[in-house]
Amino acid sequence: MAESAIPWQNFRWQGADLGGRYFPHAVMYVLATLPALNGLQGWFQFDLGAPTTMLYAQAFTPEQKAALIRFQQQGRRAIINGQEAPLLEIPLRVGPWEITPIAWYRDFGDEDTPPDGKPVLGTIGADLVRGHILAMDFPAQRLARLERLPVPWERTARWTPLRLTEHGHIMIEIEVDGRPRWALWDTGSSIFELLTDASQWAQLSEGHVTHTLSISAWGETKQIPGGPLKAQVRLGGMLLPMHTVHYSDDEGWQAFFSRHEMIGIMGNAPFLEHTIVLDFPRGRFGVLPPAPPRG
Repeated sequence: MAESAIPWQNFRWQGADLGGRYFPHAVMYVLATLPALNGLQGWFQFDLGAPTTMLYAQAFTPEQKAALIRFQQQGRRAIINGQEAPLLEIPLRVGPWEITPIAWYRDFGDEDTPPDGKPVLGTIGADLVRGHILAMDFPAQRLARLERLPVPWERTARWTPLRLTEHGHIMIEIEVDGRPRWALWDTGSSIFELLTDASQWAQLSEGHVTHTLSISAWGETKQIPGGPLKAQVRLGGMLLPMHTVHYSDDEGWQAFFSRHEMIGIMGNAPFLEHTIVLDFPRGRFGVLPPAPPRG
C-alpha cells in the first residue's frame, strides 16, 4: 500500500510529575466510541501490555452501567491483574476499527481528565491489533492498523523477532551486550526505557540508585528505583538511546520475568523519534529511521 493511504488516527500524550521530574510522555490516550451507549465518546489508555481491552466500571453512571451489563456474555471471562472480569458483547470503535468483546473491569476508574474534558473510559489492549499490523508514528502522534505494509518500509526498517506469550503479552527480541534477550513490549510503560527486577538490575546498571519514582499502576502505588544503565541495548543491530534502568521488587513481576526468561519491560521511550511497526502475521517488530525534518 502507499504511505499516503494509511488510515492514521491521532493519539495524545498525558504528562505526569514523578519524583520531582516532569515526564511529558507518561500516558498514551486514544479516542474511541461506544455505539451501544448512544455514541458515547471518551479517552482510552493505549496499553499493549494489557492483552484485553476493558471498560472501567467506575467511569460510568448507574444508568450507563445498567445498559452495559445487559450485554454480558455467559460463561466467558477475561483475566485482569489476576482477577476474573465479565466480557461484554458490544463493539468499541477506534477510528475505522472495531473491538469486541470488551472486558468489564469492576471497581476501577481513572482519575485523569484530559484537557478537552472527555472522560477516561478504559484501556485499549493488544486485542485491537493481534493478527494485524500496527504502525505507530511517535513524532506525528498517530497510529494505524494495517493489513499490508508500504513497500519502502520492508527495506528501510530494522527488524527483530516478535512473539506472544500464552496469555497474549507481546515480546520482542533485543540484544543486551551482544546477547539475545526477550523483553515485554508495553506501550503503557511509557516513562521507562527498561524496567526489570532487582537481580537483573544489579547486572545491567552501574550499581547505584540515583532516584526513585512513585507510580500508580492499576490502583496500587509502587516505588520504582532507578539508576544509570551500564549495558548496551540493540534492536535489529541499531543501538538504542537508553541511559537509565529501573527495577521493581514486585514478586509477581519477578515470577513473570523468570517464567518467560525475559529481561524486563520496554516501552515507548527509546523510540520517540521513530515510527515503529508490529507485524503480528509475520512475527516481527520494526523500527523505521527518523523522518527528515519538514520544510
